[in-house]
Amino acid sequence: MAQNPKKRQKKLARKAAKRKKKRSKARMPVASGRGGRVKLPSETGAWPLRECLIAEEWRNTFQITQILIARNAPGGRIAMGSFVVDLGCLGVKNAMSHIFESGGEYRAFRNQMTSRQSMVPCALDLAAKVIEEAIAYARDLGFEPHRDYRRAAPILGDADPQACNVPIPLGGPKGKPMFFAGPYDNVAKIMGTLERAVGPDGYTFMMPLEGIGDTDAFLDL
Repeated sequence: MAQNPKKRQKKLARKAAKRKKKRSKARMPVASGRGGRVKLPSETGAWPLRECLIAEEWRNTFQITQILIARNAPGGRIAMGSFVVDLGCLGVKNAMSHIFESGGEYRAFRNQMTSRQSMVPCALDLAAKVIEEAIAYARDLGFEPHRDYRRAAPILGDADPQACNVPIPLGGPKGKPMFFAGPYDNVAKIMGTLERAVGPDGYTFMMPLEGIGDTDAFLDL
């Protein structure tokens, strides 16, 4: 008897997840101090903007998009909020916030981030729009932003996503939500949520080919 295609997908995904856990995988760099879980105060958004960076290829929904926003805090400190965004399906997958005591500490963290993914300066309104639309798209599918998103969100301040007229790509090339399994994703839970939202044929599921980096090549199941 032929195996149910969706059951085969889940079985392959579970095997892939086990293989990935055995390998060392890059996570978001960890900020010093309390490990990037500092809740930024509400006044953070009024502090002068230092810089706003986004992944150079953020329009490519086949990969994760990093966003980094920094503001000059009182006393020579630097407030930082960073977001890992999945425009294909899951919205804000991770978030981090911290207040660095010096420019040197911040630059060390920034260098870690930019060494993992090429990043370029962008308007704050664009960064906010990418985050806002990713969250809205994911919520329609049943996914909430990462629990640390609210800790970092004050860094956005008075950003106005509506003032940005740049279109934000969402989903996959087939016009469906596109889930590609990361090393720390609960694949069965995510696929179950997608099936309830759009049906078993309403989304695209992908996983990395064995031995190839997460965003280099994918197997479309």
